[in-house]
Amino acid sequence: MVYAHRKEIYDADSHMMETPDWISNYADPKIRPHLEPFVGGRKRALAEIKQAINDFESRQKDPEIFQKAQKEFMSMKHKGWNGLGAFDKKERSLANDLLGFKGQIVFPTSAFNQVIEAKDQEIFEGGVRALNRGLSDFCKDDIRLYGCAYIPLGLGPNKALEFLKEAINSNFSVVLIDTIAPIEGISFTHPDYDKVWSLIQEADLAITLHVGVDGGYSPVPKSFYKNASSVPAHKEGDAPGDALSYMAIQYNAELFLAAMIFDGVLERFPKLRIGVIELGASWIISWMKHLDQSYKAFRKLQDMSVLKLLPSEYVLRQIKVTPFAGEDIGWILTSGAEDLLMFASDYPHHEGTDDPIGRFEKTMDGLREEIRNKFYSDNFKSFLGSHLDI
Repeated sequence: MVYAHRKEIYDADSHMMETPDWISNYADPKIRPHLEPFVGGRKRALAEIKQAINDFESRQKDPEIFQKAQKEFMSMKHKGWNGLGAFDKKERSLANDLLGFKGQIVFPTSAFNQVIEAKDQEIFEGGVRALNRGLSDFCKDDIRLYGCAYIPLGLGPNKALEFLKEAINSNFSVVLIDTIAPIEGISFTHPDYDKVWSLIQEADLAITLHVGVDGGYSPVPKSFYKNASSVPAHKEGDAPGDALSYMAIQYNAELFLAAMIFDGVLERFPKLRIGVIELGASWIISWMKHLDQSYKAFRKLQDMSVLKLLPSEYVLRQIKVTPFAGEDIGWILTSGAEDLLMFASDYPHHEGTDDPIGRFEKTMDGLREEIRNKFYSDNFKSFLGSHLDI
């Protein structure tokens, strides 16, 4: 029996959990010795990963252990590196059979941090190429998996265009981009970046923003934590580490999207589609109101004549958002976001929980089937566009 409760569900957020030597296997020889340590070299994390690899090998050899793992695959003890198909692509296909989803976007996890922590640009660029090669290989044998290629916009428009062309040549259908430009750089809405947006639109690629791809996992100034109190230790993964971080998790995405609208990028490129992934969704309704109010307040003080629509109308036309399991999506969907929200499991990350569908369904009483279909499948189909395989 599959986990999915309906025939057609698409998952806008899943991950692979790389192993310590994973990215080295895809990196050029001159890059390998200079990659940053996996999970920062933390001994406890490495020991847990080693045990997860041992458990994987055990279930491959013992049918009884493997059968038990399949029955329990959604439980919390099978999250992270312990997840079924977390790092082995053949086992991932089996996990997909058990999940019952028709398609999944797949993001990297710890190897991404290895790449962005590089201290030398040549190593960083080599790491990005290795990351994208590896993710392509992980997804290539299962038509349900849509790997997400990282395009480092922060290196400037020319370098970004170079990586984008490589991603297109590798048949990626989804790209992951930086959210905030480097302090010394230019905005991603600068006309120099139009050639990047133009090629993305021409290739009909889906764009994703994701937690952690903005220079960190929390935009909260460190001074807020000098409060004579304490916060819980941050667990391995993409989840915010504390309540205050959770409150601000979407902040950089809000700024990026507002800039893309106010500076006319979404007007110039009306077929761009941007997915805001693992940054929550409860904020989207008030943010659209805030956008329109900002526009009305400043349109006579600065030139916004390029905009032919209200800012919120660009959101409804070109942006999608994934909620966290447990958010009140019934309220969000009926408050104006029925065309915006996409289902996301975050498999096999812990923050996806052991039953994301159940947590979403608890808030969806009385919703029309049309709205349910949009959440579980139609909005994803619209987001993937011509690259949807099944």
